[in-house]
Amino acid sequence: MPSPLALLFMNSHTVEIPAPATVAAAQAAVSGVEPGERVVVVVPDPAPDFASEVRLQLLRRQADVANVQVGLVSKDADISYFAGRARIPVFDSLAAAEGKWRYPKPAGELPPPASVRPMVIQPPRDAGRGIDAPAIVTAGGRTIIDGRSRHRKDRWWLRSFAYLVLIVVVAGLVAALGALVIPQATVTLTPAQRQIVSSLQVTAQTGIDEPDYLNEVVPARTVQARVEGFASVDTTGAEDAPVNLAGGGVTFFNQTGREVQVPANTIVRTATGNNVRFRTLSPVTVPAGVGQRADVGIEAVEPGRQGNVPALTISEIEGPLNVSLRVSNQSATGGGTVANVAVVTQADKDRVLGQLQGELQQQAYEKLGAGLRQGEYIPSETVNTFTLAETYDRFSGEQSPTLGLQLQLLARGLAVDLDSAADLTERALRDTVPSGHFLLEESLRVGQPSFVRFDEDAVVMTLTASGDTLIPIRSAEVRSLLAGVPFEEAASVLQRSLDLADSPVITLEPNWLGRLPYIPTRIRVRVLQPDEATR
Repeated sequence: MPSPLALLFMNSHTVEIPAPATVAAAQAAVSGVEPGERVVVVVPDPAPDFASEVRLQLLRRQADVANVQVGLVSKDADISYFAGRARIPVFDSLAAAEGKWRYPKPAGELPPPASVRPMVIQPPRDAGRGIDAPAIVTAGGRTIIDGRSRHRKDRWWLRSFAYLVLIVVVAGLVAALGALVIPQATVTLTPAQRQIVSSLQVTAQTGIDEPDYLNEVVPARTVQARVEGFASVDTTGAEDAPVNLAGGGVTFFNQTGREVQVPANTIVRTATGNNVRFRTLSPVTVPAGVGQRADVGIEAVEPGRQGNVPALTISEIEGPLNVSLRVSNQSATGGGTVANVAVVTQADKDRVLGQLQGELQQQAYEKLGAGLRQGEYIPSETVNTFTLAETYDRFSGEQSPTLGLQLQLLARGLAVDLDSAADLTERALRDTVPSGHFLLEESLRVGQPSFVRFDEDAVVMTLTASGDTLIPIRSAEVRSLLAGVPFEEAASVLQRSLDLADSPVITLEPNWLGRLPYIPTRIRVRVLQPDEATR
């Protein structure tokens, strides 16, 4: 451990971390400090990332390896507790941190004396001068006296303590005098940042369970869902169709000497051209005797104009009555008409099929998405649908104002592990970070995938990652550049030598000689994060 006097003149480097503060940012600050210096990390409130013994132990180890003293400035009780367990000093203010600095003592006890083989040390050289010199035994780093007392005690430790106090007092006076007399400069710098972009082509393949980072392959799996629904549309076809039945009357003539009963719905028809059939509307009795007659009303069996027939054209009786009777219409029939009606066409079928397929495909895609695992994504281009059942309620050419369709589909697609693909792309971006640059984790972004090729069991896609990097500024380099430089030239010297995002801010108090201090320790370097500089 350095002596208190050495600590007094040790280079101090202050880093203020903006919210949200991370231990990774503090590690980056420590990595930019020269061996033998000390770093004061000013932690904002709140800073939950610093309330972790594990992360603070990593910061402590990094500082020990780099031979750098590190301390925190925070009033958070949790941070103070975990920092103490990690052997990192915590101060209430920056002034307290700059005025007092020491490593905490390592935790743990020494092994008991019985666990170490004792070793007897020879009595001191003045043992023969009237002093009962006890035997001194050391074990496990402890000193044990056998119980015999001396006539007088050696006070060497008291003298050493007095000398130490005197040295500390003198050093404190010298430091206080130097702080009042020697000028001190404060340099505030903002390092420049550069954006880097990296694109990677990744294959999502079925049949694997874990990402293959070496071959740039991530898992994919086949997913499917069954959906069904009903839809109807108005038909667009039109044609003339019979709508009304023709009507009139006929006369039955008896050809026998007996009475003949004619029931209702007896069919009579024409005998020339296209036979038109009629039915009687009511029962009738033809009196007995040849030539006796009876009249009854009729209507056409089928609607339309074909039922309008001239007089004396209905002459046939269907059935056994044709032997006993003769029939004739004394006047023409009329009333049979046609009208323009809607009919089903093939275009109507295609239209309702396309409409229902679109609705069911959207439902299937949503149903597939509901069954995805964490981090998975289904490209819409991989979703295919298969018709399981297709049933129309009307035939083509059938008269109907509407057409309905009941449809059942099976949707199948590939679920891609997009999180693993993004992680693989991030790794590729980190490999492109230039040597000496530091990647800002909060700036890391991975864009949406651009799909290149689709196969039955694989998807090839391209992902692009981007992030900002900066070159850490070393305080020792800044001090060496500015030591003794004229105050008016200091800013231009830094701008020529360092990659900065903004002009440096330099203050000098007191400014007696118009030059920055020749003593490097009197130049305080403050490095801002890029986002802090914009506020």
